[in-house]
Amino acid sequence: MSDKNYLDSVRKVELLAKLLNGESITKSQAAEQFNVEEITISRILQYYRSLGIEAFGRKSGIKILNKPKKEDLVTLASYYISIKLNSDYFTKSINTYSKIDPRFFSKIVLLAKAVKEQTVIQIEYQKLTNNITSQYLLKPYNLIETNNNWILHAVKDDETILKTFYLSRIKELSLTKKKFNKASVEEKSGEMKEIVLRFVPEVEQELYYKIWFEDFEIQKQSDGRIILKTNQPITNRLAAWCISWWDAMEIIEPNELKKYISDMFNDFRLVNDLNSI
Repeated sequence: MSDKNYLDSVRKVELLAKLLNGESITKSQAAEQFNVEEITISRILQYYRSLGIEAFGRKSGIKILNKPKKEDLVTLASYYISIKLNSDYFTKSINTYSKIDPRFFSKIVLLAKAVKEQTVIQIEYQKLTNNITSQYLLKPYNLIETNNNWILHAVKDDETILKTFYLSRIKELSLTKKKFNKASVEEKSGEMKEIVLRFVPEVEQELYYKIWFEDFEIQKQSDGRIILKTNQPITNRLAAWCISWWDAMEIIEPNELKKYISDMFNDFRLVNDLNSI
């Protein structure tokens, strides 16, 4: 693909993502943002209309007067990801994600842009554990798809730890004008252990949202229970994550993880004098 065709394809998808994200943009502002003539933006709007997307330039800004077809957005997002991140993302995974998140298109496109161009983003994020919504400035490092679940790995603007954010939990998203340089993220330390956990069937959907590690394998047993296998060092984070499942999860192996959690709990009891309750 020539540089001209590449840039033209990128502009078409990114502008549509901005508009569907609720941003107010005039044709002249869009031309300035993409460093093109205004007539180029007019051609892009004409391209949208060829897809059945009623996009028109107004003095108050570009308006989309109808709801784009989901299958068109899936195709555009899949194509954009493949050329922007040089990754082999399949239409199937985006199509599956589109069924649970009506804003899938703008999130995937704008986050891919932010990752590639190393742009700080601002998000409003709803935590799964307590549904509390908080705002964060993030440096986005990677956008990945695991078992049809889309995940952003990012560093909070005032921290140095790489954290996981689920796209389906992002309520608002905007790109800032601030750039950042990717610092090397410290790898996980400690001896890797094979972790095998068994979950009750009732938490299957919740499980996919709460997995924060990248490499894992899931198997569903005949009785509906779920086996999760992964290789991780035994850390406070892993132990706390296991405890958060209460009686919905059983540690199959290793015994070191069971002992780690037992020691953690005993120390907590001693400090907080739980025996007196």
